[in-house]
Amino acid sequence: MKLTDEQLSEALSVSEEHPVLKAMGQLIDDTLRDEVHNAIIPSLSAEDRAYNAGRAAAIKDLIAQISALRNGRELTSGQF
Repeated sequence: MKLTDEQLSEALSVSEEHPVLKAMGQLIDDTLRDEVHNAIIPSLSAEDRAYNAGRAAAIKDLIAQISALRNGRELTSGQF
């Protein structure tokens, strides 16, 4: 069963100190840092750099969506 935006917002409304939210944030932040690092390796081809930069951008979009849901806002595709 897919959750509604309201259900997602409620599920994410826990304290910043909640262990699950902290773990999720750490995983996302670590992955973003790794993808940014991978995108700036000097020896990469243009295609590989674009691929890694795209992955980093997608992670940033996920962070924005989680933040919006935690703050009770809805994002449109133009706001990512």
